[in-house]
Order: sequence, then C-alpha cells, then structure tokens
Amino acid sequence: MENWEQWENFLKSIAIDYKLTSAEQEFFFRRFERINLEKDDKEICCLVMGDENEEAYKKRKSQVYRKFQTIINHSGKNKFPILLEWLETEYKNRYTQQQNYNTSTEFPQKVSNPFIPLNGIIDNPKFFFNREREINRIFEVLNSGSSIAIIGESGVGKSSMLKAIAQKASQYLKKTRKPIYIDLQNIHSDDDFYAELCEQIGIKISRGRNLKLNIKPYRILLLLDVVENMIYDWFTNKLRSQLRGLANDVDPPLRLVVAASKPLDILFPDSGDQTSPFKNICIEEYLESWNQETIRDFIKSKLQADFLEPEYQGIEFSEDEISDIIKTSDGYPGKVKHQCYELFERKKL
Repeated sequence: MENWEQWENFLKSIAIDYKLTSAEQEFFFRRFERINLEKDDKEICCLVMGDENEEAYKKRKSQVYRKFQTIINHSGKNKFPILLEWLETEYKNRYTQQQNYNTSTEFPQKVSNPFIPLNGIIDNPKFFFNREREINRIFEVLNSGSSIAIIGESGVGKSSMLKAIAQKASQYLKKTRKPIYIDLQNIHSDDDFYAELCEQIGIKISRGRNLKLNIKPYRILLLLDVVENMIYDWFTNKLRSQLRGLANDVDPPLRLVVAASKPLDILFPDSGDQTSPFKNICIEEYLESWNQETIRDFIKSKLQADFLEPEYQGIEFSEDEISDIIKTSDGYPGKVKHQCYELFERKKL
C-alpha cells in the first residue's frame, strides 16, 4: 500500500518551485488532491470555480499546465495523466530518500562501546560530530546559487560530510532538490556514471542531448565523492563537459557538491582548449582536521553518551591518555575514533 501522507506538503513545495499564482494553486491542489484523482473535469470545475462557467475553468487549467510545459512537453490532450505520473514519481523519489535516511538513523538502544562506527562513512546523525560551521557555510553557498567543492586530506571526513549534506538538504535548501550521492571509486566508465545517475534520478539511461532533455524537469543535488578519480582515462572529456553544462546555469538541473583531496585547479588544470569541468562553478570549502578542543569535546560526549550500557558509563580517560590521542591521531577523526575505541575496550577488562 502506497504511503501518501506527505502528498499535500509535497504539492505545496512543487507549487512554490514552479511559481504558481494563488489562483493557479487553487486548481493545482484540487486537481491533484488524492481524493480527486478519479474525478472528471466537470467535477473538478465545480470544486474550483463554483458557479463560474466552464471556459474560465479551462483557461485556469491551461495556465497551470503551461507552467509544467517542460514536463508535459506537448500541446495536445491528456496532460493530466502525464503530469500526475511525474508528480507521483517525484514524490516517491523524495519519500523513499527520506525513508532510507530514517532507516539509516535507527540505532540500538544501548552499546558496550560508544566510539562507533569504526569503518566506512558515517551516515547516522547520532555519530556526526562538530561540523556545524562547515555545514552552515556549505548551505549558504548552495542557497546563493553556486555549487561547492569540499577539499580535505584523506581521512578528514569528506565522505561523511557529503552524507550529512544529503540528509539535511530538505531542511536547509531554500529550493527543493533531490540529493543523489555517487562514489566515483565505484564508477569506472562513462557508461557506469550515466547509468548510476539516471537510475537514481528515475529516468531512462541517456547522455548528451537526450540526458539534457530528460533531466530538465528535475532539480538534483548531485554529491560526487572522490571526484579526483575523474582525471583517469576511463572518464572522457565529454562526460566532464556535460556535467559542467548541466550545472552551469541560473537554475540548473544539477547543483554540485564534490569532495576532493586537492584543490580543483590542481586536479583539473585548464589545458589548451579544455576547460576544467568545475572552473567558476564550485566554491571551495576546506575541511580541516580536529583541533585539541574538538577532540576533547568528542571524547567527553561519547563517554557520557546516553546509548552506552549502564555498566560501562563510569569509564573515564585520563589526561595523559587524551593527550596521547591528540598527539598520535593528528586530529584525523577516523584515527581519533579508532584509538578511543581500543582504549575503551582495554578499560572494560
């Protein structure tokens, strides 16, 4: 059974995105209200226009459908089922995305070691620590109309930052965009990339002009991890150029958030007639390692975590132990966490 409980709020966000007037919104909400989908035009006309004539209703309907001409893409009849299909697909994409994030944040009530998870990307907000300033800055840039590049050394937390941005997009973005995360470590050709992108959007696999047409109705926040892999020979200039084209506009279908280990002008220098794919598109945000204060706050918060089993809640780290972690970890979050985990395990014995 489909879950449409957010349908009304979804329609409101679409109406804002497509700049419907108050009169147009009245038709749009009535026509696409779930309980009205099986009703014919005469019934909808009565709901929307009351005693006004049918011609006024037809004019109102035409005005609304013109706002969605990039989706409907024809001037004939049967516009309603085309727009409804797109709306339901877009709703499911957003709802499924949110459901996935909600599932990923589920967490067992109690654990025996608070310094988890140890491996991989942190995609649970419970474990994401002390990047509020960077997140606020990133969304300021995105809301200003620019794309952004997160630059930082390996192990500093770029991938986890991308996941956090994806999770917070619906809350922080002024204009709704569907977050799509692609790890370029798992993509080894143009074909792989286009297949992954199109499948996540929910459109037919395409490239070039066809992709430009197919993606036009959508607004995507594309998060590319390990973007330095795009320098490899298995990615072509055509792909890099198309990415640039789809992200380089006033209101483009793609807004980019890319993560890289080096500044983009070093990874993708201009060469002859080839322009860097991200030149003048991405503003760079540098992700630094944790300082002493952050490491101390992290350790303190974990030792006092409410999800720690009661029998281990009295464990403490000495000042010498904390100082040693600060010194040997160099402030890399992953190293800090591993060392804290191992120390906590020893103290449990």
